Amino acid sequence: MQKAIQIAYDENFEKKCKIAHDVGFRYISVNFDDTSEPSDTTYDKAPEYISAILEKYDLKAVQTHLYYYYPLSSADKIEDELEHRVLREIEVSGKIGAPWCVWHPRYFKSGEWNNGVYDEERTFYYNHETVPHYLEQAKKFGTGIALENLFRSLMYGGVETLARLCDSFRTDNIGICLDTGHANIDEVDFAAAVSFLGNRIKCTHIHNNWGTRDDHAPPIYGNIKWDSVMTSLASIGYQGPLTLETRCWYDNEDLLRSFAKHNYDSLVFLESLMKAEII
Repeated sequence: MQKAIQIAYDENFEKKCKIAHDVGFRYISVNFDDTSEPSDTTYDKAPEYISAILEKYDLKAVQTHLYYYYPLSSADKIEDELEHRVLREIEVSGKIGAPWCVWHPRYFKSGEWNNGVYDEERTFYYNHETVPHYLEQAKKFGTGIALENLFRSLMYGGVETLARLCDSFRTDNIGICLDTGHANIDEVDFAAAVSFLGNRIKCTHIHNNWGTRDDHAPPIYGNIKWDSVMTSLASIGYQGPLTLETRCWYDNEDLLRSFAKHNYDSLVFLESLMKAEII
């Protein structure tokens, strides 16, 4: 099983890649959401720079995270600059060999945020209008788009809604990124959801919380029942990466190393739960 950790593409990217390698990781996700200077110049240089660092530290990118709209921005609002940025990030993802680019679907509410009503059909419509541009770019550069489950009404009417959007594109470079923390906030039945989504699940965001906030905590800090999650993934024959999307807010190198090692050991434990189900 590929055990990966998400690393922000920022000024500390190389340092964090070295730490990830030193504690045992051989796979990473590159998070473009945190890119400090998202210019064409940055993206022109990124493929060569990232590839050199991955080679230097014996790492492979198994997925990326694309920039996304502000969560409370309605799905019918399109920003040309943001769209250009996402397309460039898909290009970079393909050039560094990442098979999946994770993207946040959007939602539509009629009326103002405080009193609007979630409109599932219009939410589906606007997402269905936007995603084909990403899929075309992804196909061009040999990668795919993984739709992430969010929480509450942020394009999350349930796994059925997400699966419907995924299935509406008849192409092999579309799938779903299962975000465990988001699902926990929505009190999702993991066994039922994973069984329903099946082979649509192409990659993961592994993190934990107590069901109230999107804490992005390491796996053991929260109330997710990992036995259910991991045995469910094993039961559908999931072969994709287990990718941590946990956060450390400190830039102290010793703390980062300790944090990364703890996260790696947590994934080893989760992997053992999957293997136990297979046996």
